[in-house]
Amino acid sequence: MGLTPHIPVIVVTSCNRIMRLMRLCSMGDAYTEWVPDHFIGGHPALDLSNAVFDRRGPAADNELFKSVQDVANWFSASGLADDRQAQAVAEIADGRFVEGVREMREASFQVFEPIAAGKPSAAEPLGVLFSRTASSLAAGSIELDGTRPKLALARWRDPDAVTALLAMLSIDAFFTLPRDRLHSCPRCGWLFLDTSRGGKRRWCSMRTCGNREKVSRHRDHTDV
Repeated sequence: MGLTPHIPVIVVTSCNRIMRLMRLCSMGDAYTEWVPDHFIGGHPALDLSNAVFDRRGPAADNELFKSVQDVANWFSASGLADDRQAQAVAEIADGRFVEGVREMREASFQVFEPIAAGKPSAAEPLGVLFSRTASSLAAGSIELDGTRPKLALARWRDPDAVTALLAMLSIDAFFTLPRDRLHSCPRCGWLFLDTSRGGKRRWCSMRTCGNREKVSRHRDHTDV
């Protein structure tokens, strides 16, 4: 989403005053600060897919899920987990957990990005999501609230159950989101559901990519 990369201070240039700091850094201890602009997708599965700095021009430090705490904070900021549930996620000690979350994120993106481009989704990433979901459903790790997954508090400490929950959210989105309203930001590649009345939304956010495009066009015009 072309938002401020990993830096230790807030950028205050006129171009970036409207942007909030996305990552904080202190003596090698870094974490992602999730802000509302991270959750513009219109569905949790799209917000999960967008959990990187930039899709079209990846930065050297493009990863936002750097640690278990980043994942726990994402669940809290997204509204998918309350404080106790997010704390349970933060206590997951399995070293493979963050890698599993990233795998679900990439599978989700690979499912929805072609749809945003008017193409059919590939079967393989969808199969990854179904496989992760099926194993947890069969084991009884996940309950259902209608068609949405629900975890008991103890299961929020289970890395397999948490990654399966993410997979189920993406599967739900695959079958329910209106495909003609699913778009990709031409500047950063983040995915979003266009819920505007006229269906003319172009940018992930006018406050970031939209304004950056305006600045870029103005600079090109003045350089002529």
